[in-house]
Amino acid sequence: MRFLSEKDRKNISKLTKKKIEETIKKKRKINVNKLFDVWSSIAIEVESSFFGEYYRERSKPWGYNGLRNTLYLYNKFIKDNLKNIEKSIFDLLNLSKNKSPQSTGKERKIPIKQKVFPDEMNEGDWYAPPGTEVHYNNIKNERNPYNIDYYRKTKIPFFKGPEDQEKFIIKNKWQELYTFGFIYGYILSWQNFVIVNWNIEKKDLRDFPDVKVKLTKRVLASDEEKRHRDLFTKYLKKYFKIKDNSDEIYMDINKSIYNSNLTQYLYAKKHNYFTFESKRKRPGLSDYYEQEGVSEFLYDVKVSKEKILGNISEGRFFNTVYNTRFDDRKKGLTGQVYNYEQFLLYTMYLEYIAPLDLNKLKINERDIFLRFAINRGKDEFLDYSLAKIF
Repeated sequence: MRFLSEKDRKNISKLTKKKIEETIKKKRKINVNKLFDVWSSIAIEVESSFFGEYYRERSKPWGYNGLRNTLYLYNKFIKDNLKNIEKSIFDLLNLSKNKSPQSTGKERKIPIKQKVFPDEMNEGDWYAPPGTEVHYNNIKNERNPYNIDYYRKTKIPFFKGPEDQEKFIIKNKWQELYTFGFIYGYILSWQNFVIVNWNIEKKDLRDFPDVKVKLTKRVLASDEEKRHRDLFTKYLKKYFKIKDNSDEIYMDINKSIYNSNLTQYLYAKKHNYFTFESKRKRPGLSDYYEQEGVSEFLYDVKVSKEKILGNISEGRFFNTVYNTRFDDRKKGLTGQVYNYEQFLLYTMYLEYIAPLDLNKLKINERDIFLRFAINRGKDEFLDYSLAKIF
């Protein structure tokens, strides 16, 4: 496979920009159900986590016990959450409303006796530490807003971020938009992790200790879309006392996702509405249009200004790059949690040319912010569940 040069990528970005403009102008009816797939965005990250476990099983003396610990925790997490679906998801949402996932510092208790291998002389060679417990907590933690354990009490349900971001949301009167979007994404993530369970396909490759892990869906119930709507509307009625228009709120969210100029834009760009952290894969000519992970994008923000901004040297997007670099280089702040300004740039950029103007494309920024909120809900549940297991 021939890899793309800067010139290749710039030319393709120009062609993509033209395609985006034509697609939005025509406003044809499009079907994005296959492209906007939350399950695949989750699977990318879970595959990576399981890959690490199977790799260590083959390359480390303690890898065998470590994998047994992980599989026990995974199966227990799924089983516990399926005991009472509505109670499980509502309990988690109520915790998430004003708390963040934080480590207790206490070691997990796993009822599995670790296997001792006769050829290993020292306990440290075969013993796999079980890790620490993670629970939702409201202990104030404002050290690093890019970490999932960051917590600051705010006026916006489910939002725990820095004060300047809270003020931005309130100024735009997007408090409910964030809250409802977060709930929508959190429930969707829960369904696609817990109910849409996994088959773990491990392939041992020829070069030890390489291994490939592929996750495939177990049977997806045909009523999961209806279940998502029922859970969303029931939660709003029960805990937010919204009795008359909870269905309308749900439909408005779906309209933004599936029938807006943002929909047309993402379709033309071949981007999933639901983001992921990283594919850990260098794009080649045949797969250039595959979506970049948010953490991969943020890495480029820190090391390649030209790739992200083209030749612009001022304005909102320039400030986002400057602030991200300042946090990383001057404050030592980095992590997997992104803020809205970073997400906006992630949405509108094309490699090596200036980020696109959402106003010229007639994309409502409210739709981009809703996408941000939905993905934050999705990400928080996924981060929490992976912290409970791996």
